[in-house]
Amino acid sequence: MHTTNCFEALDSYCVSLIHLKACRLIGNYGYTKSDKDDIEQELALHLRQSLPRYNQARGTLKTFVNCVLGNKIRSMIREHVTDQYDSRKNGPSLSDPVAQESGERLNRVDIIDSDDYLIRMGKISRRECELVELRIDVERVVSRLPVNLQELCEQLSRQSIADVARETGWSRGKIYDMKQVILDAFIEGGLDEWV
Repeated sequence: MHTTNCFEALDSYCVSLIHLKACRLIGNYGYTKSDKDDIEQELALHLRQSLPRYNQARGTLKTFVNCVLGNKIRSMIREHVTDQYDSRKNGPSLSDPVAQESGERLNRVDIIDSDDYLIRMGKISRRECELVELRIDVERVVSRLPVNLQELCEQLSRQSIADVARETGWSRGKIYDMKQVILDAFIEGGLDEWV
């Protein structure tokens, strides 16, 4: 099967705008992370089909591209939301009882994992229990650092390096060096995927 690159003939501005607009839809109007590629393809295809209508006398290409993509997104949202509320397309009700292996009957809403739902909708990135474990691991690593590095961790959790430099009087270079020691401690503590 022959497939074509939907981004061919589009400049980098158009491609980056399509990526940005697709990312903004994720987690909204029922769109999930798994829809991102489809959204991008649909936007790119629509833009490529619309480009021949561009009239230089009416405005810049960037304005035209923004208008075309904005209109397409509004129509996609309208379709998607309308489909969600179409009673013929909706699945079972959340209040429908579901039989368990034990024979007990629970409402569907009681067996849905809220963390799974929120992750699929792009509202959170990790389960709550994973975040608690991460917080404990971070506190463990930070507690093993010297006091001055513990204080720096606290400051960097709420301020930028420039703000910390102004507040402490340290140079940014010194703060970056101290931050590297902290990062090394995190890697040594098994938190390298978070660094």
